[in-house]
Amino acid sequence: MEGKDKKTRSTRKPQARLEELIRCATLLQIEVRTEKLLREVGYRVLSGSCRLKEKKLIILDRDLSVRDQVDLLTGEILRSVPDPAAVPPEIRDVLL
Repeated sequence: MEGKDKKTRSTRKPQARLEELIRCATLLQIEVRTEKLLREVGYRVLSGSCRLKEKKLIILDRDLSVRDQVDLLTGEILRSVPDPAAVPPEIRDVLL
């Protein structure tokens, strides 16, 4: 049965997967923002996580493909959770 779950997860549409990940981040009290990250000569802005006052925040460049946003968001959520095994099962199933 587990193999079927993995196959289903991998065949989901990227936009639906992104929405699931954003919902999971919200449940973990992580705010996700999708923004136009401006680029100027001399520096390069990247998507990623940060803290804004006491809030965890993940900023995604909306110019990235949805698949790249999904990959980045998955990685950032996993990095922000100290113990993935302690995450509620409904969130863990989306992340892993």
